[in-house]
Amino acid sequence: MNVVSNTMKRCFMIILIVAIRSVSFKLMVNNVKASVSSRLHSTAPERVETLFDFASTDIDIKKKSFESFERIDDAVMGGISKSSLREVVDKEYASWSGVCRIDGGGFCGFRSLPFENPLDLSLNSTGLFADCRLASDNEPDRRVWKLTLRTDAARGNEMLYQTCFKIPTSDVISDGEKDWVRVKVPFDRFQLVRGPRVCDDGPELDLSKGIFQIGMSLSKFEMGKNVTVLENFRPGYFNLEIQRMGIYYDNVTGENLTAAVSVPNTLSKEEVITKRPLIFKMLLPVLKLLFSEENTRRKAARKLLQKRKMNFVQMLKFAVNMRARKKSGNYLFASLETLCFVLLDSFRQVFLKFLRYFVFLPLFSTIRFFNVIKKKLA
Repeated sequence: MNVVSNTMKRCFMIILIVAIRSVSFKLMVNNVKASVSSRLHSTAPERVETLFDFASTDIDIKKKSFESFERIDDAVMGGISKSSLREVVDKEYASWSGVCRIDGGGFCGFRSLPFENPLDLSLNSTGLFADCRLASDNEPDRRVWKLTLRTDAARGNEMLYQTCFKIPTSDVISDGEKDWVRVKVPFDRFQLVRGPRVCDDGPELDLSKGIFQIGMSLSKFEMGKNVTVLENFRPGYFNLEIQRMGIYYDNVTGENLTAAVSVPNTLSKEEVITKRPLIFKMLLPVLKLLFSEENTRRKAARKLLQKRKMNFVQMLKFAVNMRARKKSGNYLFASLETLCFVLLDSFRQVFLKFLRYFVFLPLFSTIRFFNVIKKKLA
């Protein structure tokens, strides 16, 4: 009888210890989550200055934050990726989502419209921050995430400052939603780049004249002297949710270290066009006609249909059928629209060949000839 009694006591003690440890573990997890959450949502003063607040309860601030940006995907270099920064109904964040494709390009991005006045940065400012979370998957390391800065007011200048950053993986906290993480990128990490290539001999980032533009991108290209593609890059759908973007400070003293949100004023898209050079304004309609994103996507579609062993007539039938479905079965209108696109694409190919053989080839040959003569005379 004593043996049974002792055994029951031991079992009771073991159950009690397991229960205590289980409760302690849950309390520890909750404390960690509360600690992480407090870093983003604490009411204590933070050393940050929010520039774009997509979670603001002020409708005007939230609207202005969204209207400050435009998309910049790989269609500019012949790609067919597509993304957008959009507002989510009844949610306190922006959704930057889309599909990144590696055919012909391999990057998606968004950037602010040029600021009316350069963003005046304090000497104490340390870098940029973003409160975000990757909602589409838990593989942020399979993309190259980049932040960009432009210190020159000229939009036509391809050279800008850029750096890569990491997005920490987020644990699911409740209702299938992940916790927010704050990404901080110091200004001293930004390097002058041309495309994905780093300019070794370029000047360091100079903030004395302010910043004219801020952007973010997802890419298959790593930053380096040569063009390098991330080995295990993950193409396809992505969704990065963003609450805020702004500037953070280090080694700053004072009681109130959180400045009120002040969204920078930007130029409108119409104002951007009016500030472009006259020659560009004159050529813009022709450039849009010949090098539009729609042309790029049609070209990619033709290549895909060719891989399926379709001939020209079969591709025409396929195009007419697809357009007729969108036009509620109006095959006449779909046929005329398809014919217009065929003529436009044919003209585009002839015009590009004309430029290649009668403009660029003679121009480059002349330049090469004079360079040879110059070397001989030297």
